Amino acid sequence: MVRVRVALGFLATLYGGAAMTVATGLVVTGCRSRPAQTTGKAVAVPIPAVPSSTIAAPEPNASAARDLRRCFSDRPAWSDAPVSELLDRAGSLFDRDDFTGALACAEEAARAAPRSVEAHHDRAAALLHLNRVDEARDALALALALGPDDPETLEATADLFINQLPPAADRSAIGLEHARRGFRRAAGLDRARAARLSLLEGQALIDLGRSEEAIRRLNVTLSLAPRLVAARYEKGVAEFELCRFEDARRTFQKVLDQIPEHAHALFHLGLIEERQGDEAAADRYFAEAATRDPTSFPAPPPVSPEEFAARVKAAVAALPADVRADIAESHLEASELPALRDLVAERPPLSPTILGLFRGLPLHWGADADNRLQAGRLAQGKAQRVNDRGPAPVPTGEVEAAGASCGTPERTIVLYRRNLLRSVRDSSELDEAIRRTLLHEVGHLRGEDDGSLRDRGLE
Repeated sequence: MVRVRVALGFLATLYGGAAMTVATGLVVTGCRSRPAQTTGKAVAVPIPAVPSSTIAAPEPNASAARDLRRCFSDRPAWSDAPVSELLDRAGSLFDRDDFTGALACAEEAARAAPRSVEAHHDRAAALLHLNRVDEARDALALALALGPDDPETLEATADLFINQLPPAADRSAIGLEHARRGFRRAAGLDRARAARLSLLEGQALIDLGRSEEAIRRLNVTLSLAPRLVAARYEKGVAEFELCRFEDARRTFQKVLDQIPEHAHALFHLGLIEERQGDEAAADRYFAEAATRDPTSFPAPPPVSPEEFAARVKAAVAALPADVRADIAESHLEASELPALRDLVAERPPLSPTILGLFRGLPLHWGADADNRLQAGRLAQGKAQRVNDRGPAPVPTGEVEAAGASCGTPERTIVLYRRNLLRSVRDSSELDEAIRRTLLHEVGHLRGEDDGSLRDRGLE
């Protein structure tokens, strides 16, 4: 139905009281066919056209109208069920994976009780399972506006921003704050929910590169729910991100002790074996992970080191002249995987999944600038979320210690073939991934930090 919003006060100002009579007589009467009665001589009053801005137009990506589904199909459409029955029925249908039915019930409940936090939360849950993410986001925003301290809504909102929406630093930060507030409300009252909320905190902290903090929160999770596999897996991820590979190996093995087919734990064990140089063991883990979850772990595109080097050369040639000139001021190389010495030269360590790295001092760096000679500075390229992308290492060169007397190290940009191949679905995406990684590392070469690169869309 097209909604017509007539600003009655606005019309009265333009046309006086007579316009109000016409407006109220012809517009606000609803389904009455009889016009409003007037007395005296009829006066012709101009009726202005409704401005186009007052007519609700469909959104550009609006979905097609859907068939009506009633929560209780055996009742007539004009019979409204009690809200409590609607919500109970929504929960029952949700448990049976009938998300369309659950949504119908939750929508009826929300219409009957517009301020019901539970109704809007249930709407959001059903919408998420129907892959209508934007609508779910709105439903959760409304539920939070009505009940800002509701732990269930805070948990759902945190999960939406951390795990459901496309990854981004701001979304992880938003999810982290919702999870923290939810944990404070649930702690001491609902042990299971508190465990899930601290798990969400840990996930967000990993995404934000704060894995040391993540481990502390995940230890809280495991103290509340010792057999929660997701928390143990995320702890292994945090240890892996901190380059504590033996700790991570033991943690992932505990995950497999509980769930032998856990594809993500299998994949990470493959990454660890790859770092240790055991290619045969790594391949076995990778193959099993791909068998268990082929969507998350497709085979990398078959691009040899020679072809990769040629693609890098072509990508450089296609860059703007000023970027090519800056790259010419440094050494550009392709390597298989990041060296451990490069990863741990930073505090906290760089992620083993980095796609590229800049080593050395930025261009035009003065030897006495702020008296902070930063020889050996490292900067990371884009790191993929470890639950569907991965890494491993091989030496890429020596790193000079800060303030060493041997002078300024050579500026070097390194691209990591295996990590880049794992970051794309097919070879058609590889050239763009190489280009973006080059631009990221050139940003570091020019003195930019990760924050400014993220703001420019080069995270």
